[in-house]
Formats: sequence, structure tokens, C-alpha cells
Amino acid sequence: MELMTTTSTAKRHPRRPHVALRNAKTAAKREQRQVAERVLSEGLAQQSDAATAMAITDGHLTEAEVLAWRQDLNARIDVLLQHPEQNLGFIEEAMASAGKELMRQGTERACQAKANATPSCCPEHPDVELTQKKLLRRTVQARFGTMILFRTYGWCSKCEQWQFPADHALGLERNAPASPYLQEISALLTSKMPPEQAVLVAQRLGLDLARCFLHREAHRQGLKAQCARARWLAQLDSWDGIQSLAAHGEGPPTQPFSLIIEIDAWNIRERDEWGRTEELRQQGKKPPSRWHWVYVGTVFRLDHRVEGNGKRAVISERGYAATREGVDALIRQLHREAVQRGLGRAEQVLVIADGAAWIWNAVEDRFKDAHQRLDLWHADEHLWEVANDLYGKGTPEARNWVAPLLKQIRDDQTLHVIQSLGELKPQLTEVLQEKVQKQIDYFDNHRNRMNYKEIIEARKARDKGDVTPEQLLKAQTPLGSGAIESTCRQYQSRFKRTGQFWSTAGDEALMCLETFWRNDRWDHLYPHAKPSPTPSLALN
Repeated sequence: MELMTTTSTAKRHPRRPHVALRNAKTAAKREQRQVAERVLSEGLAQQSDAATAMAITDGHLTEAEVLAWRQDLNARIDVLLQHPEQNLGFIEEAMASAGKELMRQGTERACQAKANATPSCCPEHPDVELTQKKLLRRTVQARFGTMILFRTYGWCSKCEQWQFPADHALGLERNAPASPYLQEISALLTSKMPPEQAVLVAQRLGLDLARCFLHREAHRQGLKAQCARARWLAQLDSWDGIQSLAAHGEGPPTQPFSLIIEIDAWNIRERDEWGRTEELRQQGKKPPSRWHWVYVGTVFRLDHRVEGNGKRAVISERGYAATREGVDALIRQLHREAVQRGLGRAEQVLVIADGAAWIWNAVEDRFKDAHQRLDLWHADEHLWEVANDLYGKGTPEARNWVAPLLKQIRDDQTLHVIQSLGELKPQLTEVLQEKVQKQIDYFDNHRNRMNYKEIIEARKARDKGDVTPEQLLKAQTPLGSGAIESTCRQYQSRFKRTGQFWSTAGDEALMCLETFWRNDRWDHLYPHAKPSPTPSLALN
């Protein structure tokens, strides 16, 4: 009987689909009710939190919070003392960990107090009072952890936008999750190393940051740096701007000085037509090379270049320019750096570079009155190229042939070098004749830029100890473009690593950040990074 009942019930279930539908609707209603209750509960809790937050008038911690931190710290110290094998490093880790939550609470409270004290006026139009004011919660990733802020926002009738005065006062960017400090750290770490490595370094600094967070935030900061760069370059568009730029330079020189400018370029690899190489080949098209020029320049005063131990030159102060946007963009940036570093006050301006035609064309356009010098070592390389073609690389015959020509270059006898190469041509094959003629053209094009003898003689007199003040200054003048060569190498150590591919937008943004750092203008992007006196001194 029981078996028959079970079988009968099992057969009836498929005939009653409305039961399953009713049960599903009941479950859905129950879930909706639970969600509504949870949202209502969270809303009431948020209202309570908001009311508490808006009542904060100072950033002081309570005695109970400080007491709880002190008890936790003492407990950590007691544990450390029970382990004699743990050194100072363990103590430092424990101190940093114990203080992090207290710092987070203090930072959150101070930010809320500052937000509450911010007038409800439009940041762009301080004389306009906001209307339709409301309260909104915001979560911020900060130095000591996640913070929750409540701030007032409203409608500005003049700019016709919703404005958040407290965000502006706190330096929080629109739709950005990071505090100004994390904005800076993301930019700094990612401009020095790939995000995958930066994550690990950040962890050792006590910052729990995701790789995607670092990547996105660094790019956002790079775009911010590009906007700042565009504003500063605009100073070159007016005479008043140039005067202001020169006035805020390195200050008046104590004596006449020379300004040195060096220019070069290097290749970076980008994702041109990424993933379409085979498709382009099947269409009979040539795949892109993916290698593109990055243009770089540096500028410094000659009196800031000194020789240290081992006669290696050290430059104490100099400016940088780097871009993927072309030669014109580089020269504009370099011109701005030169103006700020004394272009208008320099007794002499000297440009040093290799033999690339684009460099000297750009120099003629922007630094027309500057003296020009071909890098001595590049000139040597062109002679060695002929010697190796004639006698084989590294052979005694090649060394013997090139030695007198190298000396002629150092004696400013470039015409003799050109004559010697011309006399060599009739004895050579057609292929070698073309190679030699190429070098003849090279030296002929640059013969007015090949003046080295006076500097070499001044250096010899300095080494002997029998040198005049004029010779001593002349001896400091560089013969080659070593400063820009090393600059290119330093940039490449970040942007030309094995397996790296970039986009133009990505590499330009990051390069702009790196250049701000090198030019010692980091605090222009992040004012909090500028060294400031202690509060006690600031009040006096």
C-alpha cells in the first residue's frame, strides 16, 4: 500500500507545475524582502555614520582609541622580548604594523574634519554658492588603508556642473580611488619598474596595492603630468611668459657661464597592428616594424659640470626632455628647459650631438646662434669604420692606418682627413669607393663642427698644473655627448626591457612622469612631496 502511494504521488507531480511556480515566486519575494531589509538597515546605518561624520570638527583621536593602541603595542613588545633571535628588523615591522590602524583612524578623522570645514562653494568659482546640496559617501584608498568619507556636493549655476568642494580641498581626483599619496606612489613606482615588480616593493613599504590599481593609477597620473607639461610649454607662446620663466630659473650667475645642450634619440618597441602580422602577410602587406624613435635632450650650465676622482665628469644640476611625439615636440620642451636654466643670460650656448641631420636642422631652427660641435667619439667611429672595411676589424694594419687620421681630427685638420680619404678612393673597388665617399660626405658636412684642439690643449695644461683661468674653464668643456648618451641609457633601462611592448599613449605618459622626476619638479604634481618646515617652525 505504501509503495502504491509513493508511486501515485510521484506520477502526480509533473501534472502540477503551478506548485513549483508558486514556490519559486515565494522564494523570490522572500529574497527581495531580505534585500530590502538589508538595504534599509545599511541605509539607516549609513545615515547614522553620516550624522556622526558630519559632526566631526577636529581630527583628534579619543583617549579610548589611543589606550587600545597602546595596549596592543605593549602586547607586541612583550612577544618580541620573548624571542631573543629576532633583531631590530622584527621590532620595526611590529611597530609599523601596530601603528597602521591608529594612523588610518587619525587620517580618516582629519580628512572628515577638513571636508566638514570646506565651504559649499564651487572650487572654480569661489564666489558661487552651490545649490541642491546633498551628502554623498566616498571610499578612498589611502596610505594607511581604506577610508570612508562623507562630503557635501551641489550644483554650480555658473559652470553648470555638480561640484564636490571637499574633494578639491583634499586633492581627490574625480572618479579616482586613490589618495594623493597613493597617486604619487603609483606614479613613482611604475615609472621606475613594471607594475608586477612594483606590487612587491609596495608590499614591503606597507602598502597593499593590486597590479591593476598601480597600472591604472600610474597612467592617470601620466596624463595629469602631460596636462601640466602642456600648460608650462604654453609659457613660450608669449614674451611675458618667457620673461616669467627666465625670472624663476636657477637665479643670477655669480660669473659668466656657458650653456651646454645635448640631443640624441633611441628606439622603443610598440604594439603596432598587434596580433595582425600573419593577416597582413597574407594580404601581401609588410608587417610594421614596431620600433619607433624616442627623442631626448639635456641642458646644463658648464660651471655645473666638474670632474671628480678618476677625472670622470659629474653634472650637479641639469634639465631633461624626452618624448615620442616627434622632433618638434622635443625641441619645444628642450627650449623651455634652456630658458629656465639661463638661455637668455648665457655668455655662450654650445650644442653637442652626433651627425644625425634632424638634430642640426632642429638646432638651426630653435638655437640658431648656438655654437655647434660634433661628438668627437662619433667622428672617430666613422674613421674606424673605414679602417675596418679596408684591413679587417681589430687588425694591426687597421690601427696603423687610422692612427694619424685620428690625430688630425684632434688637431682640427678635418680638411686633411677629407683629402686623405679622397686620395684613397682610386685604389679601391666600387663597393669600397661608395663606403669611403659616404664618410667623405659625412666629414665635409660637419667640418665646421669639428673643433677640438683648444680643449685638448687646455686639458693637457691642466694636467701639468700650468693652466690659466681661461684654460681651466675651457678644459671643463665636453668633447662628446656623453651626458645625453647616459641619459638615453637610463631611460631605456625602464622602457626597453626584454619582452616589453608599449602603446604611444602609455609610453608618453610614463615618460612624462619620469622627466618630471628627473627635472626635480615632482612637487609640482604632488605639492605634499615638497619638503616643508616642521609645524612648530612654521608657526614662528
